[in-house]
Order: sequence, then structure tokens, then C-alpha cells
Amino acid sequence: MAWDLVADVGGTNMRLAAAVDGRIKEQHTFDTTGTMHLTDAVKSFVGKIGSSPRHVVVAAAGVIQNGYVTLTNAGNQQFSQADLIVAAGAEGARILNDFEAAAWSLVTADPDDLTVIQGELPPALQNPPAPTPPRLIIGPGTGLGVGTQVWAGHQPEVLQGEGGHVRVAPHSLDEVAAFTKLAELWPETQMDSSPCLALEGEAILSGTGIPYLMKALELLDGQEPSEMSARDIFDVARTEGNPLAVRAINMFSHHLGAVAGDLALYISAYGGVFLTGGVLQKNEWIFQNPHFLRGFNQGGRHTKFRVNMPIYLYRNSNFGLEGAINAMTFDPDLQ
Repeated sequence: MAWDLVADVGGTNMRLAAAVDGRIKEQHTFDTTGTMHLTDAVKSFVGKIGSSPRHVVVAAAGVIQNGYVTLTNAGNQQFSQADLIVAAGAEGARILNDFEAAAWSLVTADPDDLTVIQGELPPALQNPPAPTPPRLIIGPGTGLGVGTQVWAGHQPEVLQGEGGHVRVAPHSLDEVAAFTKLAELWPETQMDSSPCLALEGEAILSGTGIPYLMKALELLDGQEPSEMSARDIFDVARTEGNPLAVRAINMFSHHLGAVAGDLALYISAYGGVFLTGGVLQKNEWIFQNPHFLRGFNQGGRHTKFRVNMPIYLYRNSNFGLEGAINAMTFDPDLQ
């Protein structure tokens, strides 16, 4: 059997799959946080298949330099494309940033995986895929992932970047105190010398940032910090059991909308804005409130353009693996 190995490696799990003719045929999940290295997982998976893959494409949650990556949230996981070739016995290998792979998955995004937040569903898939206007994918997780997918003629391409580190700032006077306290608690996220109210997007729009925001609101309210996790804050806010948690998630929703709207306006994302990742997939209820769309659509003189951009919740849990397959399909060096 001629097959390729694709993997999605994050701070918690590494998922490996065999791809045959562009489709996932067999899949296995390993623990990222334990003692097993990715190369050991690759050897184990290849052993189960019983033959070596042609190519290996790995989506990794880290910054890639010269074909080498260290995972941002699992420092014991460091590997290179050369390591993957040796471990798998493959002809070639490529490492993608996780949201580079996420953007590649949009080439074959299935309307059945989409929930409309604004606009209408895109047309049904074509085979081969047809060109679309630019598409933006954004997903808060441990950090904030952002990717862009465009077409150059009839060839899909993905633009790399670090959109999760654009700046956020108070959008109203009642947020000034919260941003001031948040900057004190997490000074590394300030976008200028202290004191500075403009912060990296991840200071609020991530599973790491939400607890900082909650702590800032509690301290301003004279409360002892509860040290709740991001998951706890979402859960409590959903039941409206804690007004500060409700405020934290409302701020999160508004600023997520504003950042997504700014980035979408920059690339003219009329092909759609795709919201994804476990945080949003598990908390779809936040889109029943007006805060996200208000943040997205308030664009001053360009509001009329933002309200015409379709927005979807992207419920594809395999976007990393499918993005790796698409990247391999359109990479002339991995044919």
C-alpha cells in the first residue's frame, strides 16, 4: 500500500494518521506530555502499518526555523524534518505550523462542518476544489492561532504569519482599569514600554490569557483571586453564576470579534472567516450573545464591508490532519 504519514502535534496530544489517496485511513493518538518523543511515535505507527510512508507532513504548534521546531507548550518535543525522514524511513518530510495546516484544511472545507454565525453557507464542495475569495481561520487555544488561505490562479496557497500577536486595547472607558491591571499581571504582553494599555491579542484571546483577565477583574473588585482555569470561567459564565466571569467572557467575545474583523478586512476575507479550536467548539453558546458580532462588525467607515463577510464556526476536529494532506497534495516537492 502506498501511503503518507500526516500528524497533528500539540501541547497535549500528537495524532498520527495514514493517508491514502488524500484520505485518512488509520489514525492513532499519543500523549505529548509524557516521555514518548514524536520520532518514537512515528516508528511505532509505521511498525503497525508494516511499511514505510512515501512522505511525512507534520502540523506542529510551534515556530519553525530551517526545518526544525520546538513545540511552544511541550519543550521536550523538538524535532526536524531530517529526524522525521529517518524515523519513518520516508522519502521526504515537511513541518507546518499548526494554523498553517488549519488554513490548508480550508481548501476542502465541508459545508457540513460549518455553523453559520453571519451570512450564508458556501457552495457544496467541488472536486477538484474551485478558487474562492481569501479565507481567514482563527482559533483561541493555549495561544491564538491565525491562518490565511488564498488562491493564486487555480493553485491554493497559505500565507504564514503570527496574527495572534496583533494588539488589543480598551474599546471603552470602562475597560481601561481592566487593561491596566492585566498589563501589571502579565507585563510581557505589553506592546510598548510600561505602562502600556495595548496588549498582545493572546493576553485575552487564549486559554492562557483568560485566567489573567479574570484575576484582573477580581482584584479590581476587591476579591481574592479564585485561580479558575479558562474552562471553569467559561462554565461559570454560561450559567451566569459569577458576574465577573460573565464580564470576562463578554470581553473575550468582543475582542475576538474585533481582531477577527480587523484581520478579515485586511485580507478581504469574503471567502469566509472560520472560527475553530476546542475553546470555541465547546462553547458555541457565546455566539448567542451580541458581543462577538458587535466587535466584528463595528468598523467605522468600513462597517458596510465587515457585515458582508460570512462567518462560520468550523467544527472539523481533524483540520490539522486534513490540512497536512492538502499541503502535501499541492506541494510540488512532495509529489
